[in-house]
Amino acid sequence: MDFDKDFDIELSDFDVRKRDVSFRYWIFEYGGSVEGCGISDGVAYFGSCDYFIYAVDAETGKLVWKFRTGDCVPNYAPAFYGDNLYLSSYDGYLYCLNKKTGSEVWRFKAGDKCWSPPTCYDGIIYFGSKDSYVYAVDAKSGREVWRFKTGDMAITTPTAYKDKLIIGSYDGFLYVLDRKTGKETGRFKTAGNIVNMQEFAIDKSTIYVGSFDRNMYALNLDTLKEIWRFKTGYGITCVPLVGNDKLYFGCQDHNLYCLDAETGKEIWRFMAGDRIGSSTSAIIEGKIYFGSKDHNFYCLDSETGEEIWRFRAMHEIWSPVTVYEKSVVFGSLDCHLYRLDAKTGKKIWAFQTSTKTVASYKVSEEVSAEITVRQEDAGEKDEEKYDLTTSVPLDLKSEYSFKSEYAFKSEYQTKSEYA
Repeated sequence: MDFDKDFDIELSDFDVRKRDVSFRYWIFEYGGSVEGCGISDGVAYFGSCDYFIYAVDAETGKLVWKFRTGDCVPNYAPAFYGDNLYLSSYDGYLYCLNKKTGSEVWRFKAGDKCWSPPTCYDGIIYFGSKDSYVYAVDAKSGREVWRFKTGDMAITTPTAYKDKLIIGSYDGFLYVLDRKTGKETGRFKTAGNIVNMQEFAIDKSTIYVGSFDRNMYALNLDTLKEIWRFKTGYGITCVPLVGNDKLYFGCQDHNLYCLDAETGKEIWRFMAGDRIGSSTSAIIEGKIYFGSKDHNFYCLDSETGEEIWRFRAMHEIWSPVTVYEKSVVFGSLDCHLYRLDAKTGKKIWAFQTSTKTVASYKVSEEVSAEITVRQEDAGEKDEEKYDLTTSVPLDLKSEYSFKSEYAFKSEYQTKSEYA
């Protein structure tokens, strides 16, 4: 909109009210960076921004095979079904590969980039795309079963609950769908983007959902009623971990939080040196493990939050943690997949991808602003009130100056949206 042409008023005639911070998306470019893996039958499978999908022996770190796609594969763990694995790529394809040989079985084309891992339930592969759709595809044939359109990008790993499918979207909604038909049966509204790069944490009938509105929510999945919410200092893009009646999750405000899972009360927090983005943690024998943008991989006491050891990679760690026997496996933007001894933090092996070039990435974060024209200033010329919304990018270097500028109220409660 060209204000100079469309309105004959001064800048002083406007009221601007900042509304909220919106996390848009990150886009990787070519490089050898790795974000995470899945382990099946002693083999670690993962994608890289060098366009390859890799299979690496989990004991030795030696290459088994690799398969080239048409673009970056910044996904985490593949989905598995029978003798095949499933992983999607920025090229818009969902790939079905033979686990042993890496040969292509089939591929399915979505409408845009895909960068969250797929999941498989009862022979159906579910995955989301930047095109705003969530797809259900037959695992054997690659035939589309159904698709569901959300209101924005569907950077989501769908999660099963009974006969339902739970998905998140950048439109701020948590959707509940019928798994067989893809028909919507309910939704819950937050005030920010919902990004889940792993399956949601569900304990009995409670689901825990983080949003970029800075809140962690506990919801009853049968009613979609809010049980509690916990407010952090910035957006949440981690899927939490539930263990020993506690909830653990990382946040963009640099903290790893430990909450009482039933009440949402904080037990402790640990501050890393930078963001904890999508690095979903893992627990082994009373110790919790996670990585950070500060290049460090941490081991803490899960009861107290005290640091036990840390391992420093050569670049950022956004990877969820995969447990293999008594070790932890994770990827880094430094082009390596690492396996560490869970007790000592000592490196067992590090697998380097096809290039040492670190994949650069761009992150778009925005502030929504509500702009209104003051009626008393517009005078008799124009008594119409304009309510416009625009977004301006945040300066990432000063993003935390916005921590206290937004007060999220309870207007996005969903008590009356679904009976």
